[in-house]
Amino acid sequence: MRSLVFLLALCATLLCPPCRAAEPLRIASWSRNSEPATVAAEAVLSRAYAELDQPIEFIELPVRRALRALLAGEVDANLYRIAALAQEQPQLRRVDTPVLTLAAYSYASKGGPRPVSWDDLTGLRVAHLRGVLLIEQQLPAEARRVEAASVEELFRLLALQMVDIVVTVEPRLAVPLGQRMGTTFVRAEVELAALPMHHYLGERHAELARRLDAVLARMKASGELDRLLQRRLLQR
Repeated sequence: MRSLVFLLALCATLLCPPCRAAEPLRIASWSRNSEPATVAAEAVLSRAYAELDQPIEFIELPVRRALRALLAGEVDANLYRIAALAQEQPQLRRVDTPVLTLAAYSYASKGGPRPVSWDDLTGLRVAHLRGVLLIEQQLPAEARRVEAASVEELFRLLALQMVDIVVTVEPRLAVPLGQRMGTTFVRAEVELAALPMHHYLGERHAELARRLDAVLARMKASGELDRLLQRRLLQR
């Protein structure tokens, strides 16, 4: 009799689909070894998904390719995107609580300009990284734009007085880029812009997106999310 019970239990285990381990959720990420914001966002999502007992796997893809892969169903999610993507691609599921916030900051040499708005950059020589759309779109037409290929080049231009201002986009809570480059650069206290970044999932994961948002909202309210971000960002 015991042998029969054991055999039936074994068969039920083998035939029961819910008993199988959950498939990892494939999340497209980018610049995983070099971008502090990526490292911090991955830490936040790893913590949140673990609370839901949802295995995840981060897949390295170029940032534009990552979005195409999500739209094509080749991956399940993207690490983070701007809020407006939800209007552009309504089939995607945006998690409403931001994973992190990026901000546009200005730097000058000591005694230099301290802009409080984009308009204050009118007529100034402004250096920024090539390809940063937020800066390219917001800089006034009368600003004298200088594009750089690296952060090091940005602050070299400022040190040599070849530009008046450097504008960057960085995660909030991170060590200021200018502070890493030297002690003569001062960051203005006022942010030029703030850009909350949201996790996105494919349309078949609507329920998972809702559950994940509840976890992230709780983490944000308790301060856990910001503490985790700051700890990861200060390690870089």
